[in-house]
Amino acid sequence: MKTTATIIFILTISVSATLRSHAQSAAAAPEIKAAIDGVLGLFQQRPVVVLCDDHGLAEEEVFYSSLVRDQRFAATVGNVVVEFGGEAYQATIDRYVAGEDVPVEELRHVWTETPGWVPGPTRIGYINFFANVRAANLQLAPERRIKVWLGEPKIDWSKIKSFQELQPYLVQRDDNYFRIIRDEILQKNKKTLLIIGTGHIFGTAPLRKKFDQAYPNTLATVVPFTGYIEDDCNAKFVQRAKNWPVPATVRPVAGTWLKTELQSPNCSFLDAETIAQIKGTPTEKLPGDFSSAAELLHAYSSAASGEDADALLYLGPPDVLTESAVDPAIYLDPSYFKEEDRRLSCCTGPRLRGRLDWDRILQQNAVVPRLRRPGSNCSQWAACPSVTSRGSSSK
Repeated sequence: MKTTATIIFILTISVSATLRSHAQSAAAAPEIKAAIDGVLGLFQQRPVVVLCDDHGLAEEEVFYSSLVRDQRFAATVGNVVVEFGGEAYQATIDRYVAGEDVPVEELRHVWTETPGWVPGPTRIGYINFFANVRAANLQLAPERRIKVWLGEPKIDWSKIKSFQELQPYLVQRDDNYFRIIRDEILQKNKKTLLIIGTGHIFGTAPLRKKFDQAYPNTLATVVPFTGYIEDDCNAKFVQRAKNWPVPATVRPVAGTWLKTELQSPNCSFLDAETIAQIKGTPTEKLPGDFSSAAELLHAYSSAASGEDADALLYLGPPDVLTESAVDPAIYLDPSYFKEEDRRLSCCTGPRLRGRLDWDRILQQNAVVPRLRRPGSNCSQWAACPSVTSRGSSSK
């Protein structure tokens, strides 16, 4: 017969085990927050928060503008470094976001004089971002206004006639972002939002490595969830997210069910064609420090999934995400179109080289948003489904 003391001891052990189990379960669940709150919260941990840009994703571009329009952003952060602007026109964007009148033909150089985008980052969400910073600043005293730093290296496109002539500028890109953030932010004990393509932070680009070596624990990374290739995998994820605010941040990724979900062996973030191309990469052509095609494939997969990010940005079910429209000026201004067409035809690699199709761009730049297919590659302006060029693939 068990004594009262024995029973109490057994009950204590049982309760303790139950509490430990609940604690472990809670620890394995990521925190879900409204996205603006979540991103601003990351600045309490790191001075640089990276929003990894999935080029052409309309809902993400809308979020950028919502974030800078929140009054807390100017008060607690105050700086933004962007990939979709060229440093040669820093003085122009300074004047514009400060409220000065800048003719659109002059302002356009801000986003078109960018070596890393051929023919240019003309998605309307990027252009609207600058206007929204201006709108936010008009409500603020000069000393409290948001500063936009244009991250792309200085270039004079009128002097670029070939893909080979463009190469020296392309290799400067990561160094340029690093220099701006080092000199203007970190060495002055400031904070900044960095909006830049995922490939600069994950995958094969060295920018993340530069920061980790020179300034450890500086970056907090946020990757948008754009969906699996498989519909049933998306359905399962959306079911988990049915009560989340939209948009939302989900963090941490590591050590939670989210990491396990993103690494599911039955779900993929890359289409079969892309996987086959990566697997077929000869060893001698592997980029960076990669020693095998399998290692490279993992890098691309993790970049697309966000499994190695600090947080995931949930923008809604993947099957309702849309493509951002392009600036209508591309087909309304003949000189603008002619120059962008020249850049595409002279200065891209063989896979994307072609000519812009004026009529097709006009037809595909629909007023009604175009749905975005999970796994689509919009890293190059002319390769996106809403702006197709002759001679280039549309994925």
